[in-house]
Amino acid sequence: MIAYTVTITTRPGARDDVLALLRELVDAAAGEPGTLLYAFHTIDGEPDTIVSYELFGDDDALAAHQAAPVVARVAAQLRDLVVRTDVRRGAPVVAKGLPGE
Repeated sequence: MIAYTVTITTRPGARDDVLALLRELVDAAAGEPGTLLYAFHTIDGEPDTIVSYELFGDDDALAAHQAAPVVARVAAQLRDLVVRTDVRRGAPVVAKGLPGE
C-alpha cells in the first residue's frame, strides 16, 4: 500500500472553497477501486490548514487516481486558493483498521 499525507495551507478565508473542491476529489475517488482511503481533515485552531490521509492499494491504483481528469481540474482550481502544499509519501507499517488487517 502507498500512503500520502498532504498538508494544505489555504489563503485566509478560502478554506470553504478549498473543501468544496476537495469534496469533488473524494466523490470521484469513490469509483476508484484501488483508492482505499481518501480523507481530508480540518485542524482545530488552524482555520487555514487542511490535512489529508490517502491510501492506495498499489502503484497502479495511484497512477489511475492521478490520471483522473478531476484531479487535474481540481489541482488547477486550487492554485489560486492555496498558499502552500506539503506532500509526503510513505507506507503503512503499524496500523488498526486498514484493509487486509
